[in-house]
Amino acid sequence: MSARQKLGSEASRVRYIRMDRSVREAIRLLAAPDVDALIVVDGPCDDTGSFIGILSDREIFRVMAREGLETLDSLVWMLTTPEFVSADVRTPLADRLQLFCTHKTNHIAIMNGMCLHSIQSIWDCVVDASHASTV
Repeated sequence: MSARQKLGSEASRVRYIRMDRSVREAIRLLAAPDVDALIVVDGPCDDTGSFIGILSDREIFRVMAREGLETLDSLVWMLTTPEFVSADVRTPLADRLQLFCTHKTNHIAIMNGMCLHSIQSIWDCVVDASHASTV
């Protein structure tokens, strides 16, 4: 699936990074305001490659705790797991929250068929669920 196919209101909060970039560069991107996660792509441009996984500060911290500062010079694909959790765009918020808890993850890929629609954080899901319950 192409990373450019990503749509949705979360678009401003997610950035792309090529799989051959350094973890140091990923940290710089993650430090920007309102960036929760990076979509790791395999391709010539940051936003046109194939989606291979999600990278957040959580994955980086785990590897750094285990392997030290040398992690900063690693390539992002080495920290990105291709087995990311996903949900269909029509999945109810309560079921999405259950996915977060079951898989103990902070981000899930929201899919529209085989296309990446957006990345949702657990915090966004909680806020959306609370707004839905007050409506």
